[in-house]
Amino acid sequence: MNFAHSAARAAEWRVIAPMLVIVLFVMCGMGMVIPVLSLYAQSFGVGPALIGLVITVFGVARLFVNLPAGILADRYGRRALLWGGPLVLGGASVAAALAEDFAVLLFWRFVQGVGSGLYMTGAMVAIADLGDSRSRGRRMGAYQTALLTGASIGPLLGGLLAERWGYTAPFWGFAAVSGLAALFAFLALPETRRPAGADTRPPERGGVGDLLRQRGYAPVLLVTFGVFFTRTAAQWQLIPLVAAHRFGMAPDAIGLALTLSAGVTLVTTPLAGWLADRLPRRRLIVASAASVAVALGLIAACPTVPLFWGALTLLGLALGLGGPASSAFAAGCAPAGRLGPTLGLLRTAGDVGFVAGPLVAGFAVAVSGTAFGGGEAAGLFVNAAVMAIAAAAFAAGTHRLSPLPKETTA
Repeated sequence: MNFAHSAARAAEWRVIAPMLVIVLFVMCGMGMVIPVLSLYAQSFGVGPALIGLVITVFGVARLFVNLPAGILADRYGRRALLWGGPLVLGGASVAAALAEDFAVLLFWRFVQGVGSGLYMTGAMVAIADLGDSRSRGRRMGAYQTALLTGASIGPLLGGLLAERWGYTAPFWGFAAVSGLAALFAFLALPETRRPAGADTRPPERGGVGDLLRQRGYAPVLLVTFGVFFTRTAAQWQLIPLVAAHRFGMAPDAIGLALTLSAGVTLVTTPLAGWLADRLPRRRLIVASAASVAVALGLIAACPTVPLFWGALTLLGLALGLGGPASSAFAAGCAPAGRLGPTLGLLRTAGDVGFVAGPLVAGFAVAVSGTAFGGGEAAGLFVNAAVMAIAAAAFAAGTHRLSPLPKETTA
């Protein structure tokens, strides 16, 4: 029995390992262009209002693609998305590097978002396919660790490429790693969709409303919305401003502070995946979301640099703690035969937060005046309120769910 279990685990990881390599490549490519996106857009002679669109259109494209990608994954299989998404990313990156005006650049950034939505949804569904619910937290932890590693390496490589060969060089680098990922996926990855009849439950049909009525699913969507909201509102927009305006930090110190928080998340995520298979996932998600809210409140109010660094560390720890548990919990909510749409809608909820975060935070900063400390502090308090509401809603919406079976709630 133990031998059979070990053989099954080894076969499972022979599929997971190349998938992790591919997601690391794709995320590295996405990270390569981050240091130069605004500068490349500015080189076309556009103003600040339009420069932001090169980020926004990428997220908007994913909003439209995530759920259809999940449906396609269930209908035609995961494998086509796993090589097709990187292929689209690579082609769009070449076209973006060759763009001769800003409108063309925007179009190809949108197409990059389409490729990202196809791949990321397909990868999450494929990871959830493998093994059983009892090890899903560890698989999701490994997947998110590879994702975060690629996202951490990419900006460094992109900056070096841009310094040596100009603003278009990171786009060529993105094209190269995406092309390698597509080729590797095409050659190395099998189809992970389970054959018809493998699920003992009868297949269910329905729309988004039916998914939202699955117990615990709507609350985990809200938590995912809040986490992505925090990524763009707090981590990308408000925290750098607090560091510069309140504490007079230079850009290198700000970068170090953000790297510290991201590094803590990266180190925490594998452990969080292990915990998600041993502790009730519901409790991990509530603890994570509530701790993010506390950390954001501390950052908004902290008067000293040491407290600022400590709050950033707590933020990184809290974000890492909840990631694998949330993904595994959402996968467990999937009706029979509908894992793709379930995880596609989860990614859509995240991308809504991704797009809404800077807009809501900017509005809060603009209208706050001196209330709640004014400026960036007010925006951070709004973000903290979003996460506190998400934590409370998830706790209330799942409190009657038994911690077993792990497929749905642990």
